[in-house]
Amino acid sequence: MIKLININKIYHHPDNPRKDLGDLTELAESIRQSGILQNLTVVPWDSNMPEYGEEEERYYAVIGNRRLAAAKLAGLEEVPCTISKMDRKTQLATMLLENMQRVDLTIYEQAQGFQMMLDLGESVTNISEKTGFSESTVRRRMKLLELDQDKLKESASRGATLMDYAELEKIEDIELRNKVLEKVGTDDFNWSLRNAIDREKRAKAFAEIIEKLEEFAEKTESSNNLRRVQYFNGYGDDEVVKPEDADEVKYFYEVSQSYITLYKESVDAEKDSDREEKERIKRAKRDARRVELGEISKRAYELRKEFVKGISNTKARKNMDKIIEVAIYAIVERSCNLSYKEVSELLNIDINNKDNEELEWKDIANHIWKQPELNLLLIVHDTIDYRNSTYFDYFCRHTPNNDLDYIYDFLQKLGYKMSEEEKQLQDGTHELFIVEEE
Repeated sequence: MIKLININKIYHHPDNPRKDLGDLTELAESIRQSGILQNLTVVPWDSNMPEYGEEEERYYAVIGNRRLAAAKLAGLEEVPCTISKMDRKTQLATMLLENMQRVDLTIYEQAQGFQMMLDLGESVTNISEKTGFSESTVRRRMKLLELDQDKLKESASRGATLMDYAELEKIEDIELRNKVLEKVGTDDFNWSLRNAIDREKRAKAFAEIIEKLEEFAEKTESSNNLRRVQYFNGYGDDEVVKPEDADEVKYFYEVSQSYITLYKESVDAEKDSDREEKERIKRAKRDARRVELGEISKRAYELRKEFVKGISNTKARKNMDKIIEVAIYAIVERSCNLSYKEVSELLNIDINNKDNEELEWKDIANHIWKQPELNLLLIVHDTIDYRNSTYFDYFCRHTPNNDLDYIYDFLQKLGYKMSEEEKQLQDGTHELFIVEEE
């Protein structure tokens, strides 16, 4: 039954998950002209939610909080309402579902709403049944509550997506996850995410290297009077082998932010002059920088490749003029030479284990024509962009790379956002570059 209720007796529900009602100007004007076309759902004031006086007739809006606010702006004195007898848990579930269906609650508001329901004693299964969201969705939203709530709220205001938050879960350390959370919704997010994942992987590699080194070496904070034996960078190609003389000679290891160094005691005959020692340290530092720059450049390549793979055939079709221009560039400037085997691997085409020499156009044509524009883009990008494309030389000095500049220019026309660190690599301001001899 619909009842007209004095607008001053209806209050916004204190548990409404939608905290920001947004711009009410247009809705208020519509209500002023045509009235409220859909009634509100309200519940009687409950002494368990103390806000106002006890005996006077009062209500909380469960469905229609935004319409209620707009009606007050429009100057209405009464609004049509359905009075419901829902318990508090049902009220909260109803508001969650209604807001999610109508106005897209922010992810932060969804997580807060689910937390309220948990606080009221609901299980994940019950929340799923009452809101219509899968249990996995509820759990993923609840996972967000582990994050810094102020940073989460800020990231939601920057337009963060569910996919962004799902990607964050790839970072194990909560402090590092919160640090990357600051970049969600910005051009630096993908770079910061990949950097954090690489850091954790590298930290695990360092731990494994140290565990093996401790079998025959002691940790040291100084390399004075020690001779360097080997560097370990933690990028997966390190092999720790116990030296044959480890039982006769003392070995030590030193840990820095970028690498682990294995040393051994220097006998008098092996000691170098101060000049030779300084030169060796200089080379070692440069070698470490080169490895670091190589890994950063590889990360940049992977991000470019992921971006291209994420483009739809529709978007590729809309940008065919740009793609054809780059295709001609690849043919003329790069003398591109891909085999059918390489094309089939790039596009994940099943060629029934045929040898490279046996492959022909007809073996891959059907797959190509399913999404011709996208497949052309993938092939073109693969022919001009290489994993070893960099902005530095052997001595870690910045070197311009016109081909890589061209690639970035092309990808940015398709929507690619360069991270701050990629820009620093490109313009020569990255901290790892050696500007002058050190």
